[in-house]
Amino acid sequence: MNRQSIAIKSGFWRSEGGNPFWIKFTDNHVFWLGMNNKTDDSNLGETWCHVGFGEINGDLITLKWSDISVGKDQLNGNITIQVISETEMMVIEDSGNFGKSKWIWESENKNFSQF
Repeated sequence: MNRQSIAIKSGFWRSEGGNPFWIKFTDNHVFWLGMNNKTDDSNLGETWCHVGFGEINGDLITLKWSDISVGKDQLNGNITIQVISETEMMVIEDSGNFGKSKWIWESENKNFSQF
């Protein structure tokens, strides 16, 4: 049985490493697009770009993700994220290269031209 899920904001999120994530929460479902940030060495999404789908159960998000052919990487895996508040969350377990980073909500909307 699902526990009561914490309210969390949809929109534009950023990891501690500066990578952008667009995340949509609908009921207890989570949809997302994540990619590498633009740097001197690579353009936005050029190294990795992935999509994910998962669920929220209480204060935990479990998600399956996969790189898509926009970026060079072709990885996939699972990730578990703990919701700290409606605008902050932290990776607690992953099968990719996420690390135990915190993510912060920045805005309801941000488009590619704003990078």
